[in-house]
Amino acid sequence: MIISTLLENTTISRDYKTKHGLSLHIQTNEHKILFDLGPDDTFIDNAKNLNIDIGEVDIVVISHGHRDHGGGLESFLKENSKAKIYINKNAFQPHYSKLLNFMKHYIGLNQELKNNDRIILTGDDYIIDDNLRLFSGVNGNKFILDSNKSLLMKEGDEYLQDDFKHEQNLIIKENNKHILISGCSHCGVVNIIERGEKLIRGKFNTQIGGLHLYNPISKKEESLEFIKALGKNLNDRNINYYTCHCTGIKAFNDLREILGIKMNYLSTGKIIEI
Repeated sequence: MIISTLLENTTISRDYKTKHGLSLHIQTNEHKILFDLGPDDTFIDNAKNLNIDIGEVDIVVISHGHRDHGGGLESFLKENSKAKIYINKNAFQPHYSKLLNFMKHYIGLNQELKNNDRIILTGDDYIIDDNLRLFSGVNGNKFILDSNKSLLMKEGDEYLQDDFKHEQNLIIKENNKHILISGCSHCGVVNIIERGEKLIRGKFNTQIGGLHLYNPISKKEESLEFIKALGKNLNDRNINYYTCHCTGIKAFNDLREILGIKMNYLSTGKIIEI
């Protein structure tokens, strides 16, 4: 399996553009997958520089209903005519971030695209094929993020705390390994791992994704105490981690001190083989 980072907040080279967002190209034995599309068409330019043909992608997974992960959908549909796009059924609900405790900024997906005939709306557990599985409905309460408090969903005229029922995660099975991929891990990476392990009735070898330990609005990170406790929990598991995007560089460095070579960072342009 080859995973190429098409978009992330940082870059390995000036050859690749950066944006606040995430997009990964995943080549398995059977599929060419895009996991998230970033906020716009930047991922397409970076894909060209990495000699990746977006037109050959056959599966797209959008991890949740925030623009920095699904804002590139309209551009993707213009570049690719065949891929099915898997999005949780709650992801097109209006989503907002809270600014200065009273202003609200729309951060959701383009709702006009919801009825596109290539979009498949998923539920809590959706099996794509024998080797690909999506799940949401993560209800655990371990290491819940303080940064989630600034994120809202709108029901009717009412703004409510986001419950992240729209967040889904991807399990890939290949070569007797299970790989778990998440977008921002708003539901808490430990809760996501534990829910996924119940589904596969086994353990993950690799976990990839943002951990949302940094709030881009307030510029604040989760407390060092929180990060250290999370790092200890992750270190107790026999998993290799690749993080990015919303984790934050300082939080990554703090985790790296605890987990050592088990914790690595994915910048735009970086390619890994699993």
